Amino acid sequence: MRIAILGGTQFIGRAVVERLAAEGHELLAVHRGEHEPADLVPVGHAHVDRTDRAALADALKPFDPEALVDVSGMNAAAADAALGAVGPSVKLVAISSCDVYRAYDGVHSNRTTDAVPLTEESPLRKRRFIDGPQYENLEMEERYLPRGATVLRLGAVYGEHDYQRRFEFVLRRVRAGRRRIPVGSGQFLFSRVYVGDVAAAVSRALAGDHPGAFNVVEPTTAPYRMFAEQILVATGAADIELVRVRDDLLPEDLSLTGTIDQHLLMDSRKAGTVLGWAPQDPAETLRASVRWHLAHPPDDASADFSADDAVLD
Repeated sequence: MRIAILGGTQFIGRAVVERLAAEGHELLAVHRGEHEPADLVPVGHAHVDRTDRAALADALKPFDPEALVDVSGMNAAAADAALGAVGPSVKLVAISSCDVYRAYDGVHSNRTTDAVPLTEESPLRKRRFIDGPQYENLEMEERYLPRGATVLRLGAVYGEHDYQRRFEFVLRRVRAGRRRIPVGSGQFLFSRVYVGDVAAAVSRALAGDHPGAFNVVEPTTAPYRMFAEQILVATGAADIELVRVRDDLLPEDLSLTGTIDQHLLMDSRKAGTVLGWAPQDPAETLRASVRWHLAHPPDDASADFSADDAVLD
């Protein structure tokens, strides 16, 4: 299948490209050319501003895609440009997030708004642009779903090449040889999914005809303190002590270990039943991901632990 991937060089897009290339599809990665890793699998590239509908259409026309996977459709303008650049026969898959649910607003406004787990029928947000003026998955979904797209709503994605560094709240302290880490109540539930399993869900969506929204997360979720413990075990530093402190004293990068009024626990049974998707063993994918991040520390990792010392003292 000829598949165009909008945003195919970073993290999720990279994993999708690698998965679909291994399956033998003909791929075109469409991006600005700002992030083009040397070790990306060999596929076609088109460097274009994806919000420019005419330029995007010109870039896609010679390739004549049978399917389009939109990893970077962050708002209405991006979605409108993509949908305007392809015909009605092109199969559509779009990456979205749990941030479309009302519960996400609850997390940001310190309110308990919804029962969990969140299903695809759970209430959506009314308040928009919570994460800034460029990011609104609700707008993207409102364009893609009426066109018959398969929309994948992800939880917290982890894995190799994760630029959000979801393990770093523990790993930077492990690298620095810290023996005690302050944590809060540690009960927050935030569904997670391995980036390779996201790529597998994209593959399953392309293989069938299943329009609509699907939650894509692991079936079980460790509360945040247990998540920190799992990361420590994966590093081989399980003897490091997690010290319970008052939530209001937590260093900023440890805030998710504190009390969060609304959980973001999601139910992915629909993806399993309809798409036939299932994640790999989460224990193994977490271990592999932690090992990768230990071997690839960020260049800007902070060595300042004064906030830790203040609360631990």
